[in-house]
Amino acid sequence: MKKLLLALLLLLPMLPEVAAGETISQAGYRNRLEGIQERLRANDWVGARTDARGLLEDRIAFGEERVEPDRSVLGPIANAANPEAARASAPALSQLVKALSTRRSEGEPPAPDPKLLEEVRAREALAALPQGGRLPEVQDGGLFAALAGFLEPIAEAISDFFEKIWDWLLDLLFSGRSSGEAGVGLNLVVVTVLVVVLALVLGWVGWRVLRKRRRGAAPAVAGPAPLPPSADDDPLSREANEWERYARELAAAGRAREAIRAWYHAVLVAFYRAGTLHYRRGRTNWEYVSAVPPGTQWRSRFVEMTRHFEREWYGRDRSTPEALCESEEMALSLLSAVRERAA
Repeated sequence: MKKLLLALLLLLPMLPEVAAGETISQAGYRNRLEGIQERLRANDWVGARTDARGLLEDRIAFGEERVEPDRSVLGPIANAANPEAARASAPALSQLVKALSTRRSEGEPPAPDPKLLEEVRAREALAALPQGGRLPEVQDGGLFAALAGFLEPIAEAISDFFEKIWDWLLDLLFSGRSSGEAGVGLNLVVVTVLVVVLALVLGWVGWRVLRKRRRGAAPAVAGPAPLPPSADDDPLSREANEWERYARELAAAGRAREAIRAWYHAVLVAFYRAGTLHYRRGRTNWEYVSAVPPGTQWRSRFVEMTRHFEREWYGRDRSTPEALCESEEMALSLLSAVRERAA
């Protein structure tokens, strides 16, 4: 009997979760997140852990959709084994609380927080990617400083070569003094001829190098002026194919988080152009999700991509290449569905 009870206890963690929590509103979700935040500030990490575990069992109502709480933020708090582990998730929790918006009245979105918008603009004010295939200008010392650094190893090799030649010439000059004046005169003639030949060879090599560099220098082609960084906030600043190209450029530059946003904007613009969604300033992403009819074939993929984008853009400061690859696959799948429908 004891062995049977022990086996049942070991199997309990492996059983699927059968008890589902309640469905709460967006405002209730934010209020409970703020409660967890207050407990962390008051050093009540045990209470914060308990509240986080309870919140993970609930679901949030976004229109007709029932979505899970953000496990990337609440999971570390719910599984925290000490105060330090719980407080480590406080910055991500603060960002999630700021990102959530509740309506002050039916159909009226709340006014944006000016301070939060200013912080987001400052964080996103990144230099635009260079276009046209040109390298950025060298600031420290200019072109001559860069050229000097590139030719420094060659200059050292030439200097060592001339030192060896000089030592050899000295040995050649002084080696003939023991055999009289004739020997000295002969050595001077040989040395003079060698110096002239060496100067001619070096001059010819230098002329060839300069000529080859002038031939290889192709005129730079001026590319189109890049859009300002503020245009990245507006999905309508580019067409869907332009967002696709921009997402790949951002990925190549190592800016995975911005590339994820570009893929999401490409999907939104494709939906706008196909008439599936209608753009309205101030609408949240989840309001666009709720506008898609429940029977739509690709609706679940759009829900998953929206959840993925919200987690990466609002819940993280930096995205991994794996998250970018997942976002690209979901975006290409949705774009293909929209284009097949249009065809």
